[in-house]
Amino acid sequence: MKVMKKLCIPFVLAFILMSCSEPATSDLTTKQVYSFRVKATDWIEKADNAGLNKFYSASFSINGLNSYIYDEGSVTTYMVYSNYQQVLPYTRHYENFNGQKWSRTIDFDFSVKNIVFYVTNSDFDKDPPEEMYFRVVLMW
Repeated sequence: MKVMKKLCIPFVLAFILMSCSEPATSDLTTKQVYSFRVKATDWIEKADNAGLNKFYSASFSINGLNSYIYDEGSVTTYMVYSNYQQVLPYTRHYENFNGQKWSRTIDFDFSVKNIVFYVTNSDFDKDPPEEMYFRVVLMW
């Protein structure tokens, strides 16, 4: 009986491993890189329907962002500053000499042929963003 258990274990393990299917994978063989400059005057102030929760946005067309990339590819976006790149979303915390504290979140969303960058201050203060640079990488 002990020998039987020892013989069964490898067969059971082999059966389990063979019956597991591999996850579907796709090869990413191509990429496109886009750079965007959002001037301070390009940011558009927005709010919710009640006029609360202020944020800023800037929208751009990207012809390369087609339905195939939207459905099957990947979009990665970075904020570029001082020779560094920070992947989005990006949140930083601030404090001024008056003791006021807040955070700023920079994020994005996209659709076919369009990308929108957002800047939201945690205190929703009317403090328009400065000029910013972004790098968008499309992969498929």
